[in-house]
Amino acid sequence: MEHSQLFKTLALHALLHLQFQIQLKPRVVTGTLAKNDVLIRWFKPKLKLNKYKSIRKQIKLFVNLSKHSNSNLERFLEGLVLGEDGKPGYPHLDGYLLLMNEIEKKLGTTVVLSTPEALDLDFNKNGNLVAVLSQDLNAHFNDANQLQTPVPMLFRGNLTHRHTFLGSIYANSQFDYDVEYEDDSFIRILLSAKAES
Repeated sequence: MEHSQLFKTLALHALLHLQFQIQLKPRVVTGTLAKNDVLIRWFKPKLKLNKYKSIRKQIKLFVNLSKHSNSNLERFLEGLVLGEDGKPGYPHLDGYLLLMNEIEKKLGTTVVLSTPEALDLDFNKNGNLVAVLSQDLNAHFNDANQLQTPVPMLFRGNLTHRHTFLGSIYANSQFDYDVEYEDDSFIRILLSAKAES
């Protein structure tokens, strides 16, 4: 089974599990946080199963998504299951958070949010710098959590890590980038939503 289809099937099973838990414990499983907790507790054991070895990375990213945001994981999974074939059905904001999480893990750094004027270019001087250049990240997304204005980002690091950074975005099915500036140390990009074909 193709990786994306396997994850969609797993997502469907998770949603069914959630609905059963809501029916069994209607007073306990209320609100987004309780539902997220049920889903994460269901997903975590799947990391150890050989059946899901090929999608372990996606499962880890999904589990970590709940730690770094106030995402509605139920809505995320519903969008994934119900989305058009070959296109993710989840909102850009959720996809953005997953992408940033992936970049942080691959580069062993933290993505910082800063205005261009306030950015400390010496942050993590001996490592990589990945910065989102914005005063308010939420201003780039509309009420439906879809990207409405491109997100400026700055990267500092060696050439290998630069390729890892750009490769993560290039391989992503939701986002694209345009290079605004590049020299030996830095690259500044505009992260945008991929045009629908």
